[in-house]
Amino acid sequence: MSKTATKAALLPPPFYSPYLDDQCNKINSKPVPWEGYQRAKLVSGDEVQLLKSINKLPQSQRSTTFATQGAQYASLYINLLRKLQRVDTVQAVLVAINDMLTSDPTTTIPLFHSLSTVEHPEDPYGPIVKCLSMDEEFAILGSLRILGVLIATDTNPFPQTLISPLLKSISTLLNGTRQPLWEVAAQALGAILGRKQFRDAVWAEEQCISGLLKSLKTNANPQAQYWSLSSLWMLSFEKEAAEGMDRKYDIIALLTTVAKASVKEKVTRMVIATLRNLLTQAPTQNLPSLFVQKTLALVSSLQERKWSDEEIEDDLTYLSTELKGRLEGLTTYDEYLSELESGKLVWSPTHESEDFWKENGARLGQEDSGKGIKRLVELLKTSKDPLVLAVAASDVGQYVKSVGDKAKATVAEQGGKTRMIELMGHDNADVRYRALMSVQRLMSLHA
Repeated sequence: MSKTATKAALLPPPFYSPYLDDQCNKINSKPVPWEGYQRAKLVSGDEVQLLKSINKLPQSQRSTTFATQGAQYASLYINLLRKLQRVDTVQAVLVAINDMLTSDPTTTIPLFHSLSTVEHPEDPYGPIVKCLSMDEEFAILGSLRILGVLIATDTNPFPQTLISPLLKSISTLLNGTRQPLWEVAAQALGAILGRKQFRDAVWAEEQCISGLLKSLKTNANPQAQYWSLSSLWMLSFEKEAAEGMDRKYDIIALLTTVAKASVKEKVTRMVIATLRNLLTQAPTQNLPSLFVQKTLALVSSLQERKWSDEEIEDDLTYLSTELKGRLEGLTTYDEYLSELESGKLVWSPTHESEDFWKENGARLGQEDSGKGIKRLVELLKTSKDPLVLAVAASDVGQYVKSVGDKAKATVAEQGGKTRMIELMGHDNADVRYRALMSVQRLMSLHA
């Protein structure tokens, strides 16, 4: 990753959630009857004494105690989460852990990382992840914040068996409707994605990504956009993700849309950094969409602005140089093939140009074993976008018109004729019309 990402991995990530902080303050103000747990033999007298003594101290003075007794407290809190189930008690312990982690992070965070033992190899994470299954909002949110801080700063592998419940909890909140909960989940996800183990897992899981994209499409709040984009940026460092993000999620079109409307530099920075990763990691898969979405024009426009962050300028220069270099020498036919490969067909002049089809129509079925016409028929069969279907149906008709009977046979052999007849009953009027026109050409004696 970049120097920025490497530096961030060395520090606990900041969590911003006034909603969660307010709940912590309310829980802190409530006394916990630890003596009752002692009578029930769930905690010892020494443990009760530790709990009561730390609770008497103001937050500003606790770091001194943690400097000498921090290991005892870290072990105590995790053991309490392992043993206790009452909601109010779990809440209090989670707040205590959060307070400890924020009092002096460089001292207290490693104490939790050191808790794993032969008897409890999943510590400190197992008991915290267990809280995610509770039917109580704060238990989930408080646990996610703690997990984000601990995972982001841990050099040891996270227990593999705990990844699924953690991501399930995050994805549920990311795909929910309550913004304060989404914000905590988004920050937790961004924190753990600093680890390759989680980048691989999130890419395979998909539901977390859908929650990020849903927010980007519907929430114009710059901070929410930044959190979503940061996670997508980190994912784009993985080659498999970079190769599949645009194919699965049409990510380049979305990033372009966000960048054009962005008024915050940090949002633009994340968009441009992600586009750079997509081009660097997977040029073959992403260049077609970068061309179709006119990314070079966007980059040129952004280069005219003044930026306070040098990384934006570096990324813009890189994108400009690379895209210009790859565009040089491209013919109109090359651009058409790039559009086909991207799967994002639009009514550009090429599709309705008689001269283009006279000069290039036959090439679709001749070059690269007919890769062009195969891709066109594939889009007819797989795309759900009415615009893509209408353009593809029209293009098949243009291909048949320019080539003749051989083109009819080629389209029929690949199932294009059958699919076109099906599209004559499509819900969209333009798709029906374009399919009808092409079917008439496929059925006629002369193309």
